[in-house]
Amino acid sequence: MMLTNPVNISFQIPPADSLAREEILGKLRFLSDHVELSWRLKGNVFSGGKGKMQVIDLLYGEIEHVDLVKKWFKIRQIVFRVSDPRLLAGIPAAEMGKLTMIIDDRSREEVKKLHGLIDFKRSIFLFDAQEERLKAMRKED
Repeated sequence: MMLTNPVNISFQIPPADSLAREEILGKLRFLSDHVELSWRLKGNVFSGGKGKMQVIDLLYGEIEHVDLVKKWFKIRQIVFRVSDPRLLAGIPAAEMGKLTMIIDDRSREEVKKLHGLIDFKRSIFLFDAQEERLKAMRKED
């Protein structure tokens, strides 16, 4: 399946503490060559306002796994894992390179496109990396 338009998914990550100091709002954009993860802290009375928007660019080869979690026959959450935990080190809710995101209601139709897209893009990335290694080995001979 080839997509010309990027897949955009809005999400939120609920706070871990009871004072709701670290609630995160964000957007995942699955572009043709990489994934763009934009996020910010929601802000509340204790933190003094909205946080600054931050953007993390991830190559498809750095994505380890994406799980779509269904509840009551609808996809409700995305469990997003990357191979290197340092890539998500700035996000408060990240645990060892894993983010659990609650999908916004408006993005539910977009999530259905995501099912095979990531595996396809990751396989292309791995194939290209293998081709480069083979070319390097042939040059050595």
